[in-house]
Amino acid sequence: MKSERQERLKDLLLAAVLLMIGIGGFVFINPTGADITDGPGGLSWRTLPFLYSGVLIVLVVLFAASAVYDLWLIGQGRAPRSVFGDRPPVEVNPVADTRRVITLACLFTYAAGIRMFGFAIATPILLFVMLRVLGRRNLVENLAVSLIGALALWLLFVGILKLPLSGQTWDPLTPLLNQLYALTGAR
Repeated sequence: MKSERQERLKDLLLAAVLLMIGIGGFVFINPTGADITDGPGGLSWRTLPFLYSGVLIVLVVLFAASAVYDLWLIGQGRAPRSVFGDRPPVEVNPVADTRRVITLACLFTYAAGIRMFGFAIATPILLFVMLRVLGRRNLVENLAVSLIGALALWLLFVGILKLPLSGQTWDPLTPLLNQLYALTGAR
């Protein structure tokens, strides 16, 4: 029972962090005060982040309510119910814990570095490092997946979502990609 209680407390901590991220999606979506112009259907470049933040907040509230209900059941001396069957036993895994910490560090580094190095440089580096952290050992495959994945994400954000990605301090690649994309006539 003690380990189940600890797991639910960890769930509540996770819910609190995710709630802060969801609220941040509303608060920090336009920190520079850029003009917001409506596009087709009244959508703008901030519509999708607002939708994602709203959905995240709703799901986090449901997750937190479930964890609080489980803690109440544990306090009553009853086992928490599970919709999908019994939970597997919790094991201490130092490798998984280390990977979690490194993943968080990589995400914070990416968020800090994307402004300086730009999306087109920071994203393949993040993908490559994360593939290594998560256990993939083939460097050539990891490099290919990172480059193709970053290019696909860039096309999603620039081509489909029409986000105005531009080169930053040490990013000569984004202006080049923008010029190449403009040559296709799609922009």
